[in-house]
Amino acid sequence: MKLIIKNVPESFRKKTKMLYDQIVGAVGGYFKAQFQIMFVVYAILVAGLMVLGVKYAWLIGFGIAFLDMLPVFGTGTALWPWAVVKLFSGNYMTALGMLALYGICLVVHQILQPKLVGDSVGMDPFATLFFMYIGYRVNGVLGMIIAIPSGMILINLYKAGAFDTMVWCVKEMVTDFNAFRKVK
Repeated sequence: MKLIIKNVPESFRKKTKMLYDQIVGAVGGYFKAQFQIMFVVYAILVAGLMVLGVKYAWLIGFGIAFLDMLPVFGTGTALWPWAVVKLFSGNYMTALGMLALYGICLVVHQILQPKLVGDSVGMDPFATLFFMYIGYRVNGVLGMIIAIPSGMILINLYKAGAFDTMVWCVKEMVTDFNAFRKVK
């Protein structure tokens, strides 16, 4: 390792260190954002469950909020079946309350996620949404999870100058092509 470090230029080592620090910060920021979203959803769930008169609302709210943090699961994993049971047992208002609570949690989660994840990993919320959408289209939920750190890596590589030569070449090709088109 010392031999590699000795033979690698200082500028490359600095850029690699900067990229590594940004990636570690992005991954840590992603999990920080997920915990912040989990806390907000937890507060909504506890308040909603207490209004519905559910015993141990704080414990059940924590369990459902934890499910919401997991990629494949969500608040609907617990609230939908619970609402169906309440509906079949004849407790229509509680079932309706569960579905309303699910809707509120879903909307709040969808509004907060791009903003909090983008702020925590240092990306614009639009870029976060863009990468999440691309990841979802490529590989579903797993793609969404992988897309944000991958997008962060691409953005950091661009900021570090990894694509400068390629961007310069494309600009030159466009300029030359436009000059060629104008020739009579």
